[in-house]
Amino acid sequence: MSTTRSLESRIWFTEVALGEYDVRGVLVVGDERALVWDTLSHPRDMSRYPPLIGDRELVIAYSHADWDHIWGTAGLPHQGAVVLGHRSCLTRCVGDVPVTLREKQAAEPVAWDDVRIVAPNRVFDGETSVELGSMTVTLHHLPGHTRDSIVAFIPERGLLLMGDAAETPFPVVPEGSPLAKWIAGLQRWEGDARVRTVVPAHGAIGGREILRRNILYLQGLRDGNPVEATDPLSDFYRHTHESNLRAACQWGQTRPGGPASAGRV
Repeated sequence: MSTTRSLESRIWFTEVALGEYDVRGVLVVGDERALVWDTLSHPRDMSRYPPLIGDRELVIAYSHADWDHIWGTAGLPHQGAVVLGHRSCLTRCVGDVPVTLREKQAAEPVAWDDVRIVAPNRVFDGETSVELGSMTVTLHHLPGHTRDSIVAFIPERGLLLMGDAAETPFPVVPEGSPLAKWIAGLQRWEGDARVRTVVPAHGAIGGREILRRNILYLQGLRDGNPVEATDPLSDFYRHTHESNLRAACQWGQTRPGGPASAGRV
C-alpha cells in the first residue's frame, strides 16, 4: 500500500508499507525538469507521479541500489530519461541486484513480474548537480550504509534527502562499513546551516537533529559504547540494533555484552 502527499510546493513524497518497515521516495518538479528520488519497490508505487511530471524532462536519481529503492522505475516514462547513480550503483545493478530480484520472484511467483531493473545511464563519483528550472538538486556520495549511497540537497528549499544514509531511529549498519567516512559525511551536513528539513527514506521527517542522532549512534558503535533508543523499538529496528552490535563486535569495536544503554539516541 502506498500514499503520496505534498511535502511543500512542487515537492511530493510517496511512502510504501513493506511489512516490517516503510520506505519513502520524493518527486521534485521544476519548471523544465522533474526529478524522482528513488522509485521504491514496485512499478505500481510510481502510479501517481506521471500526471505530476507532465511533459517535463525526467531525471531519476537512485540513493543506492537496494531493491526497495529502485525497482519501481518501470512505472515511470523512463525511456529517454536520465537515470543517475553513483558509479558503484551501476556495478550493483549488474551484480547483486538481479540476484535479489530472482530470489524474490522465486519466493513470490507473479508478485514481482512487472519489475524491470533499469540501471543508471549516467554515473558520478563525488558529486554532481541537476538543474530543474527554479530549483537545483545536488547529489553527493556518502558511503556507509552501502558503498553506493548518496544524498541529495535542494539549496533553494534547505531540503536534504538522505536515502538510507540516515534514518529514524538509526541506520542499518553492515559489517565492514566505513564508519569514519560515514560519520564525517553526516557531520558535514549536520553543520550546514542551509539544511532546514531532513527527509530519510525510513522514519520520521525532521530537522538536523536526525543527523545528530545518527552520528551519535554510529560513534557509539565505533567507540565500543553503543547507544539505545529511548522509545520502544519495532521488531525490525530491535533486530537491526542487535545486528548492528554483532557487526561492530566483529570489527572489534564493541565489546560483546557491553553496555547497550550507555548512551541515548
